Amino acid sequence: MSLSNATEARILLALNSAWANSTLRKYHSVVNSFLHFCDIESVPAADRCPASEHLLCAFASSRMGTLAGATVQSHMSALKAWHAYHNAPWHGATRLKLVLSGVSNRAPSNSLKPLRPPVTRSMLLILAAKLNLADPFDCCCMAAAASAFWGQLRLGEILSPWESSFPTAHIAYREHLSNPFNQNGSRKLFLPYTKVKKNRGEEIVLCRQRDASDPIHALETHILLNSSPAHLPLFSFAHAAGLRCLTKRRFLTRCNELWQDAGFKPISGHSFRIGGTTELLLSGVPPDVVKALGHWSSDAFLRYWRSLELLAPLHVENLEHCMLVTPPSE
Repeated sequence: MSLSNATEARILLALNSAWANSTLRKYHSVVNSFLHFCDIESVPAADRCPASEHLLCAFASSRMGTLAGATVQSHMSALKAWHAYHNAPWHGATRLKLVLSGVSNRAPSNSLKPLRPPVTRSMLLILAAKLNLADPFDCCCMAAAASAFWGQLRLGEILSPWESSFPTAHIAYREHLSNPFNQNGSRKLFLPYTKVKKNRGEEIVLCRQRDASDPIHALETHILLNSSPAHLPLFSFAHAAGLRCLTKRRFLTRCNELWQDAGFKPISGHSFRIGGTTELLLSGVPPDVVKALGHWSSDAFLRYWRSLELLAPLHVENLEHCMLVTPPSE
């Protein structure tokens, strides 16, 4: 079928917008590895896309004994997306699934990544005590940390990748933070773009807490000190050269500096979301409420629970025994 250049350009634009930039970078790396494998095996260019199931099995098995099964599965997902992008049929089927199962079964133990540790309330209290809350940058870090933890947020939903600019319509602005909606001062924050809802966005609730980890106090202090305009990212800070966006890299570097001084291991950005979820569960908040507040899908919600040895006693220990009722005889 022959279509106009304008139509083909729109299709290409839509395809280029189908994946996040971080996902595209990973996919490009996998495709380059696949093409390199094909070079080594002298696979003709015409046989690389679409790739036969035999070639896909060969590439997957080349990772056997070196990578975790989930990693190799993600590589296959990248190749499948590459085929879809070029409108090429995907031939991966039953045999490829069996090969992937075998690769997973023979994965070395050192290929399995340890679970990411959660941020804890005590770690937030360390930040509150050690950060200089009179400094615009440190004050912004405290507000972001408390918000990410208690809001069960992904850092990419609230922090810009760059200091001097930000992806429009992807980062929460100052205007997205609501006024207090109850006597305790709790607020709502609209996230214009999220991993699950994309550009439909989602609204999260930040509730008042009774100690120095309180996100409401941290936000109010940050807003008062940094005076970010309504149309700029909420987590911006005053700088000699003007307002700067708080980036994930600088934020995590600052937090980890203080936590490592206190004896903690370095954490990743997702540790805030995991930690907030775990803290709410440990505090006795019903799991369905935690799930709703964090906008979790059911599978991911269960996968990211931590501290089950602490959670189980809260809900399962010392249950009252039920009286067994003998069914009536006929």
